[in-house]
Amino acid sequence: MYLERLVIDNIKRIRKEKGISQEKLAEACNTATSYIGLLEIYKNIPKLSTIERIAKALDVDPLMFFQDKKKIPLDQELEIQNKKKFILSCLEKEIDGILRNK
Repeated sequence: MYLERLVIDNIKRIRKEKGISQEKLAEACNTATSYIGLLEIYKNIPKLSTIERIAKALDVDPLMFFQDKKKIPLDQELEIQNKKKFILSCLEKEIDGILRNK
């Protein structure tokens, strides 16, 4: 139950912080607006595939929904994610270069 509430609370929080309505989120996820509404009052529990679609629509890593980030504002979390992606892409290029120059 804790994880279900955490995921739903994070979806709702992030949606609101990004200024996205339930209708727009539902449209982006190819689901009914009523599904999102019921989800946010804990009447629907999303499947992993739905969590992935919601994360894509909100432009966040799906793992963010499973983290208790109440102490870190969304903008800081997104900045951390972007830096992480940048570092990983740099490392990937470096590794490719090393492997190709064998």
